[in-house]
Formats: sequence, structure tokens, C-alpha cells
Amino acid sequence: MKVKRGDVLVCSCKDCNVELTVTNTCDAEKCGLECDIKATCCDKPMVLKK
Repeated sequence: MKVKRGDVLVCSCKDCNVELTVTNTCDAEKCGLECDIKATCCDKPMVLKK
């Protein structure tokens, strides 16, 4: 998924709710303002919070 600074990723499983905030992204000179990442939690993909 493409993420940028300020995005919040979320995941829920059994007794765990996780929210991660993107505080920094890759160098704009190398890959632009967004980064392509694969984030998982409890073996499930994390999603962008809406």
C-alpha cells in the first residue's frame, strides 16, 4: 500500500487493537512523497484508517 506522512494504519485481532501513525516517509529525492510498504499485524494486512 502507498503511505505518506500523517497516515494512520490500523489492525484489530483477538484482544489487540493497533494504530500506527506514519511519522516519516522515504527520501523524496529517491521515491517521491509516498512509500510503498507492506505492514501486517496478527498475520493480517494493516489498513489505512478512514
